[in-house]
Amino acid sequence: MPNRIYRPGSAAIETSPTIDGIPGGSHFKLAAIEFDDMGEAWEKCASISEVDSCQLSRTVDLIRTEKQRAGEVVVVVFIHGWKNNASKQNEEKKNLHDFKIVMERLSRAEAMSVQGVHHTPAYVGVYMAWRGQVVAGDLFATFWNRRYAAQRVGSTDFAESLYRIMGATKENSPSSRIVIVGHSFGARVLETALTNTFVSLLIPRPGSGDQGEQLSPADLVVYVNPATDSFRTKQMIELMQRTGFDVARGQTAGKSPLFLSVTSVGDTATGVAFPLGQGLSAASKSFRSNYEGMPQAPPQKTFFTHTPGHIPYLFSHEVHNTQAPCVSTQDMVRFHARGTCFELAPRSSRWNDTAFWVTTVPKQVIRDHTDIFNDGFATMIIELMKHYQVLDSPQATTMLHRQ
Repeated sequence: MPNRIYRPGSAAIETSPTIDGIPGGSHFKLAAIEFDDMGEAWEKCASISEVDSCQLSRTVDLIRTEKQRAGEVVVVVFIHGWKNNASKQNEEKKNLHDFKIVMERLSRAEAMSVQGVHHTPAYVGVYMAWRGQVVAGDLFATFWNRRYAAQRVGSTDFAESLYRIMGATKENSPSSRIVIVGHSFGARVLETALTNTFVSLLIPRPGSGDQGEQLSPADLVVYVNPATDSFRTKQMIELMQRTGFDVARGQTAGKSPLFLSVTSVGDTATGVAFPLGQGLSAASKSFRSNYEGMPQAPPQKTFFTHTPGHIPYLFSHEVHNTQAPCVSTQDMVRFHARGTCFELAPRSSRWNDTAFWVTTVPKQVIRDHTDIFNDGFATMIIELMKHYQVLDSPQATTMLHRQ
């Protein structure tokens, strides 16, 4: 597949997205921002204030326009993974097609629930695309090639786009919400672009006064079947523990997440292929044998060769079926998937008790590496956001830390 842009100029914005198989008009708007194989934005902005300057400026303008029209906006950003891009074929049957279906489900459910009585926010989906597919019909040959590409893509242009989008969502509108989702190598892109900035937000700046409480630039960050090593996840959890980090969202029950890493137990791409490939690379590297003062932690090499969803030490929660009434309560999120009620609950004994949740899910929730847009997993995320008031809390998502 060529290294090219698929949605230049005005084609980057869809004000009335069409979805095959779903009758009626859509209830959301769609924007696309694309990056080349070196991680540079295909359309370079002369100025963000010039609406027609680039895909990013058009996206920022769309968010601001929708927020002005509706009073507030819910933005969902999706970064695709391996074997995907922003092509017409992708829109017909792959990640872009499925993302549009999820956006319609989310926006339509909200529109139906209010029944015209309460204010309904505008919904905007942002599809951030890169060259995830290089060979048509590829099964596995480009796995490592695309892994290194994902590392390049999560650089300055991508990080700027994310923070411009978050800024446009939150500016003068703390009640507006933004959820960011990265899948597979897209999670690697997202993690690379976000981590260092969130580190700076968790640590008080010298001379800046009280930094114990501040609004979060994002309301929820989700990594689905992340195809990346576990060092950033481990270190972010440790940083949250050192700073006493927590998240406040009005009257939500229990400790709520800011980051959520979810891996299917049926994901062989990250469960088998990833550690095999990383194991070969590990031969040329040096690792410490243990962590002093952390007797339960696995060896350092394990964090290099395995993704977060395959290191139980990092797990904060677990998902299992339940015979209890399928209604969320306290710190239990309950949802239906393929005819069974499941429960997302804290592990009884866990090292990770932070706002960076890590869990696996059964095959009934996510079948394998690519089965991420099914009804069961969508229901799980929607129910989690509902239970912890991610989208409708009277209080904006606020980051708290004690030191």
